[in-house]
Amino acid sequence: MTSAAMRHEAREAAVAGRKLFSNRSSYAIAVTLVIRASDDPRHQAGVTEFRLNAGETRWEDYGNAVDIYLNGIKLVASFSSQLVAQQYLVIGRGSPLDNALNCNNGVDFSFRDYTFLLSTRQVSWS
Repeated sequence: MTSAAMRHEAREAAVAGRKLFSNRSSYAIAVTLVIRASDDPRHQAGVTEFRLNAGETRWEDYGNAVDIYLNGIKLVASFSSQLVAQQYLVIGRGSPLDNALNCNNGVDFSFRDYTFLLSTRQVSWS
């Protein structure tokens, strides 16, 4: 096995979380994933940040082999001389938000009336 293949394999083993994110709004969105430490929502293991352009869909990796759950998502968009930000944070295990973020592998963002809308779904791995 080549060293590049070994690095790729090691990275795949270390990254446990992976979701398909879709921006169904007309604006670019800065996304921050809040990663849970182990399975307790009271503890955080860090963040993963990325940008989704309007209409963009892509797979994003986060966490590691132990820290596989999301504790929340923060969204920010800037347009028309304004900044709009919203956050969704889990504070209790098994809550509807916890289940939506951690029992599905697809997350869709839309925007209406100055509010981000978040929905989740199960998608096939392709």
